[in-house]
Amino acid sequence: MRRVTIIALAALATVAFGLSGAFAADPLVAFLLPENVTPRWEGSDAPIFKQALDKLVPGVQIDVLNALNSASTQQSQAEAELTKGAKVLVIAAVDQKAAAVIVKAADAENVPVIAYDRLIRNSPLAYYVSFDSVSVGKAEAQWMVDHTSEGARLVIIDGSPTDDNAHLVNQGIHAVLDPLFKTGARVLVAEQWTPGWDPTKAQNEMEQILTRANNQVDGVVSANDGMSGGIIAALKAQGLAGKVKTTGQDASLEGVQNVLLGYQGVTVFKDFRLQAPAAAEIAAAILNGETPSNINDTVNNGEVDVPSVMLKVVPIDQSNVKTLVTNGWVETQFGGLDKLLSGLPASVKQYLQ
Repeated sequence: MRRVTIIALAALATVAFGLSGAFAADPLVAFLLPENVTPRWEGSDAPIFKQALDKLVPGVQIDVLNALNSASTQQSQAEAELTKGAKVLVIAAVDQKAAAVIVKAADAENVPVIAYDRLIRNSPLAYYVSFDSVSVGKAEAQWMVDHTSEGARLVIIDGSPTDDNAHLVNQGIHAVLDPLFKTGARVLVAEQWTPGWDPTKAQNEMEQILTRANNQVDGVVSANDGMSGGIIAALKAQGLAGKVKTTGQDASLEGVQNVLLGYQGVTVFKDFRLQAPAAAEIAAAILNGETPSNINDTVNNGEVDVPSVMLKVVPIDQSNVKTLVTNGWVETQFGGLDKLLSGLPASVKQYLQ
């Protein structure tokens, strides 16, 4: 009798195991976003990543979580996803140093981390997908140099001090401008870092700088479009918008509209339609037990040489803004030309023809 019971229990266990295998959950990937003040994260990166990975790994589960500019929230989200059994973490880090804790925790559970857009330093990072942020800063600064005169008084508004990309953009800006500051060919009025890339904070910073400088400013090198929008609001209040040009990156709807209006001189175009699929391709390879085939570079993060996908950037100003129409960006990201031109004077159409 006892032997029969043991056999029966073993059979039940076998059936239970078979059922659990048959109904095993599909693999889980977590995509952790840093904040919601920059439109690209929720509007472009997340949906494109999901679509690309769904196609590469049918049935994959994808959790998209936004840390709302809180490093501690992002860490909690990562911990929760690891507990749920995530097989890959894709992280656009709020704080490059705090995110290292996440990478180490994931590595302890053999879960690879892909740093998305922002490098995570001093950690056993598996992969990195981004654009050349130093080139972004150089493009912004060079546009400003090319469109201001000898002795022009410039302001620099940097991004978040906790974001590695902000430091790389800053590096590019100073590579172009520091030699000119040194000779007096351009004059640095003020430089300010902006926590969280927050447009409202950038506006407040610009208002204070204008007050201190008695409005004696000729150009503002802003690190991204969102902050540029806040800066332009501060300039408008003083009747300086359009007279004092700004810069930015992301080719956001607001940024491109400001370029068309002549308030913002340049927006550095980073085609997220390439970045999100590149990250999805790496995630799919990991889930399939393969080596990613799209790696084109390595970047040292202070601990390891990280296999990376580095993408090119393109400066967009009034002279070539129609590129965003012909390459489909206006259609796919803004919802069409009518949406881009909504509320703008008819005169801006000349730049799109």
